Amino acid sequence: MFKNFLRNILDIIEELFRQEEIWLLIFIVGLAGFLAAFLPSFSLTEILVLLWPFIAFAILFPLSVSLWLFWRQEIYKEIYFKTVLLELRIPREIKKTPEAMEQVLAAIHSLRNIAGDINEKYWEGEVTRWFALEITSFGGEIHFYVRVYHKQRDLLESSLFSYYPDLEVTEVKDYVNNLPQDVSQLYEEDLDLWGSEMILRKEDAYPIKTYSHFEGDLEERENDPISNFLEVLSKVKPGEMVGIQLLIAPGLDDWHKKWAGLIEKLKEPKIKAGKTEGQEGIAAFAKLIARSPVETDVLKAVEEKVSKPAFNTQVRFIYVSPKDIFYDSFARRGLVGAFNQYSTNHLNAFQQNYPVSTRTRVWQWPHLFPKWRNEYRKQRILHNYIRREVPPETWMGRFMTSYPLDWNFKSERFYLNVEEVATVFHPPSSIVLTEPHIAHLEARRKGPPAGLAIFGDEEEIEKYK
Repeated sequence: MFKNFLRNILDIIEELFRQEEIWLLIFIVGLAGFLAAFLPSFSLTEILVLLWPFIAFAILFPLSVSLWLFWRQEIYKEIYFKTVLLELRIPREIKKTPEAMEQVLAAIHSLRNIAGDINEKYWEGEVTRWFALEITSFGGEIHFYVRVYHKQRDLLESSLFSYYPDLEVTEVKDYVNNLPQDVSQLYEEDLDLWGSEMILRKEDAYPIKTYSHFEGDLEERENDPISNFLEVLSKVKPGEMVGIQLLIAPGLDDWHKKWAGLIEKLKEPKIKAGKTEGQEGIAAFAKLIARSPVETDVLKAVEEKVSKPAFNTQVRFIYVSPKDIFYDSFARRGLVGAFNQYSTNHLNAFQQNYPVSTRTRVWQWPHLFPKWRNEYRKQRILHNYIRREVPPETWMGRFMTSYPLDWNFKSERFYLNVEEVATVFHPPSSIVLTEPHIAHLEARRKGPPAGLAIFGDEEEIEKYK
């Protein structure tokens, strides 16, 4: 326990030093110390009295800007985040691979909005709208949903139909309205909840295993990664509900520039330690260590990932069940196990974000009131799932949405490119056994033939406009 305590203290210190405000405070304290050393006629108290307006400004100004941005962004969300929920009704057979969904996501990425000037950022509070991709199971009946900004619905449908012509997209009532809206209502209905979020084990530049790794030249080597999720979701019992939620916001086109240093580091040849006899050129060549095949694969995979458009992504899931049959290990192990299929030791993998998971123990930081902290976590993850919320972009936004026993600083977003998102979410292909857990379309959607004659008077035609 003592080691865990020290580790948590170090994590807090590391998190503090990531904040710009801490560096400003260190600068001010250092400046005060410098003045105290070179101005001996003034005491430290007198120097602080002289500098307190500057110290207060340096601390309060960035906090005020952060709070202002949070307020304006919340207003922007209320006004410009009118969305619709679309259900993807799956045909009986889809012969397309997840590569088709990758092209759909590339089209979705082009719908990105971003604050273009100071007015849009600081007054209108514009934030990039995110899409919600969801796979849910109600008692073993599986549904695919997409939540989209209402003005972009037609563009999304056209992208889907261009690659999945037999797919049916229908607007439906939001199923989250039928879920308990808070923990108290959850318990009143004699239900319980388990939820968590997934994060990446390594830096965002390292890719997860994508659909191309599940395919092969031989028919028996063809696999669809969505099948593992469908098998788990099909085991949901009557009265239970499991929801997997991917919130994706289109990232900037130059997101790869952040990882230029990492790529250069991976390209650097390794050099043996020690001296080598002989000519200088031969000695330098002899010191070089050949890059292993795995290291070559890592470099290639990282370069391929950052070459594609990416989404700022958050992954969460919840499991709601009657208390008499509640079994959190079903979701805690089953769903997490399904995410493990995308893992590779030398690249990247999904893992639970334990500080937001609704399983709190006394040996976890801060070691106090574990049951209360667990209730706060349940409330937060249920609230975020229902409202499809992502963490606030500002520090003050996270602070203002925190509770005394549940600080909102642990929820994380990360970048997945279009290929990775398509691997996790796509309509199941024909090689996946989906009956009887998905209600299939029994007829293909067809449009009227071109040049169809219309008979009738103008008054009759007006009825159908």
